[in-house]
Amino acid sequence: MKTKMKLLVIIGCFAFTVSCLASHKLSIQDSEPTDILIKTDDVTIGGTLMLPTHLQTMSLVIMSSGSGPQDRDETLEGFKIFKDIANHLASKGIASFRYDDRGVGDSTGDFVNSTIEDHSSDLENIMNYFKSSKQHSFKSFILLGHSQGGILAGKVAVGNTSVEKVILMGAPAVPLIEVVTYQVRQDYKNTNLPKRYIEADVSAHNKLMRAIKDDKHIDKAYDVFKATTKSILIEMSANESIDKEKLEQQAIAKADEYKIIYGLPSLTSFLYYDPSKDVERLNVPVLSLFGGLDFQVPIHQNKDRMENALLKSGTDYQFITFDEANHFFQKAKTGQRDEYAKLDKKFVNDFLYSISNWIIGNQ
Repeated sequence: MKTKMKLLVIIGCFAFTVSCLASHKLSIQDSEPTDILIKTDDVTIGGTLMLPTHLQTMSLVIMSSGSGPQDRDETLEGFKIFKDIANHLASKGIASFRYDDRGVGDSTGDFVNSTIEDHSSDLENIMNYFKSSKQHSFKSFILLGHSQGGILAGKVAVGNTSVEKVILMGAPAVPLIEVVTYQVRQDYKNTNLPKRYIEADVSAHNKLMRAIKDDKHIDKAYDVFKATTKSILIEMSANESIDKEKLEQQAIAKADEYKIIYGLPSLTSFLYYDPSKDVERLNVPVLSLFGGLDFQVPIHQNKDRMENALLKSGTDYQFITFDEANHFFQKAKTGQRDEYAKLDKKFVNDFLYSISNWIIGNQ
């Protein structure tokens, strides 16, 4: 998740038992990828079904991506996150479906103006397609959500008897607004800016988001944001000659940018939504994965909130933390966003196996 929104085959062999299937040595070559178009009343959803020849579980894993318009592979900085997961799951006899967000690839619709309800509806429609399909029939599902996609997974799973398990991959357990303000603070981590300026900036962001959400006093919040930004730019240029006109333009540009960003339905519908309330109501097994170096959804902000919600739900759950992993679950040094593109396009050791082993072991 990013503060600036930079931001996006026929099933056979049902007669086989799990123990019989376990004797087969599976590989990705035993799987048949099939591109599917799912038409709903509002949009068409394009995605890829990975269906192993020999199934180890009769549940279909459906993957939902993080913030911003993402393709079905969740390609981020050249790393095809969902494609790699799908290939691994297929090699273990686990079927999966990954899909393009609205307005991306083969999916129609308008991502920018879509809301959390729209995205939830898309996920529910995908499940309905497989439940009613004669060619690609599945009756139970495992919802895997990465980052913001984890909010959808938890929301849709509540009370849905077709959902068998939930996998939360670097998923927030706090309202998105808390993630945003955390990241505002983190943006100043390697600066010498006094805390009073940092906290003034956090407040400016909060005021602008709330004003836009309530559609009240937006101009006033905008002026506060612009003035705060200008004061920070002056403070950070204290030892340099100051071009006041240039700083004024920079402050206006930043205020304009965030006024647009915080007004996007694709963000605002998530800002004040509390995912922990859904987690409290889950009654299916949950696997929650965290990166020890995750800058975007940090452990200290989210894990305790999520665990308290799971304890309240009374459901079975497991947490796994990968010490050196970033938000994409790559092996990292800092976890900062500017490091992503420099890292190997692969997961940390044991990450993929932790997912497949949990799926097969919890049947």
